[in-house]
Amino acid sequence: MAPIVLYVGVLFVLSFTRDNSLQPDILIRIADFLNFPISSDPRTFAGAGLEVSKNGWLTPQSMWIFHLWPPGFAMLLGGIFWLFGVDAPFLAILLALTIAICTFMLMTVRRYLMLHMPPPLATLLPLAPFLFPVTRFFLLQPIGLAFGEGLSVMFFILSIFLLLISVEKKSVSEAVLSGFFLALAAYFRSQYELLTVCMLLGALALIILRLVVNFFPGKSNPPRKPWWGLGLMAVAVLTAQVLMLPWRIHNYIEADKLGWVQTQDLVARNALTSEAALLKNGAKFVIMGGGHLACKFEPDYCGKEDKELFYKAFLQNTGQWLQYKASLLGEYWFPSVEFFPEIVAPDYPGDYFWNSIVLAVALISFFLVFLVRRQQVAVVYFWALASFYGCFTVVFSLVHLEVRYFFLVKIFALFCGIALAAAAWSGRFGAEASRARMGAT
Repeated sequence: MAPIVLYVGVLFVLSFTRDNSLQPDILIRIADFLNFPISSDPRTFAGAGLEVSKNGWLTPQSMWIFHLWPPGFAMLLGGIFWLFGVDAPFLAILLALTIAICTFMLMTVRRYLMLHMPPPLATLLPLAPFLFPVTRFFLLQPIGLAFGEGLSVMFFILSIFLLLISVEKKSVSEAVLSGFFLALAAYFRSQYELLTVCMLLGALALIILRLVVNFFPGKSNPPRKPWWGLGLMAVAVLTAQVLMLPWRIHNYIEADKLGWVQTQDLVARNALTSEAALLKNGAKFVIMGGGHLACKFEPDYCGKEDKELFYKAFLQNTGQWLQYKASLLGEYWFPSVEFFPEIVAPDYPGDYFWNSIVLAVALISFFLVFLVRRQQVAVVYFWALASFYGCFTVVFSLVHLEVRYFFLVKIFALFCGIALAAAAWSGRFGAEASRARMGAT
């Protein structure tokens, strides 16, 4: 009980810090929020929530919202407005819900760390990521709450740690629960659907590789390890895919497509649009983030609507394209959340210190995977990191960059780095102590 009280108290206090100067009041009503000077996405979600609370679903005129975003956050907002009324302080209600989910996430991280280190460390370390502005800003502060992406971040981290626990304890039920939260993350944000696909493909590739190794035994082959790690990974990702079927079926019935959203159509259309046309439509952020490269590198494709031309332009100019995107990475990794969503603020160096630490943690994680390679859970770490960073490499190569697109990467890197450090510490200082703690929990 004490860790729960600690986590709730710390999260509540941190929710009143302000890492960004322009924040809506936590008690703001929807009528005032719709006029608040914030980017269009949160206002779109809030408006969709109002429609859902009134009609039970979006009107035909607003269905484009569910073509660009999955229904989770709009449905949640709709439920809040339906239960508490349209004059309720919906951001405060979201904060309470977020603190509850985040506490569950931190308790799950603690459960895993307890398998590898003493209880005091296992209790305090899950709070370490909140030392970083990006974590508390995106998960606990009004702007982050309004975007709703923090919920997906927490669901995804929950999924990873539940799977780690399932492998450590050989628990199928934990793997199923991991798949549930993975699917839930996708229902709140579309990029997680792509992550589930990458994770499914990654799991299949590892299983096939294992079968090949077993089929061609030899003296040089390492000792065979149990299958339960790969099996539980498969259970998690397959559970997620099954739970995601209802929305795919909905999209197939409505638009004859099994895809999750139609965002990729918009990405291709923007890439095939000239800079002048994008500026005229108020889409300067697309140009700044490198979302106009098909037209830039293949002027003959400008203004055309064939999505295949987008991929053709990428394949014809892959080297230049990737070099251009790589040149932007520093600009989008290091900005301070104080000036969100701006990339660079005049005369302000950005949070170079904090962001440099996060980058170092992300890079060191791969070395830590090597250190824990003899543990059964190592296959989960390798799979999670390879799938996660591989997926985002593809996303960042094709989609225009935005500062908030890197927030998930940073928060995931911090929590994963802590978990890997704990596993490496456990392997270094004694497996017997780890097994004793696992039996105690």
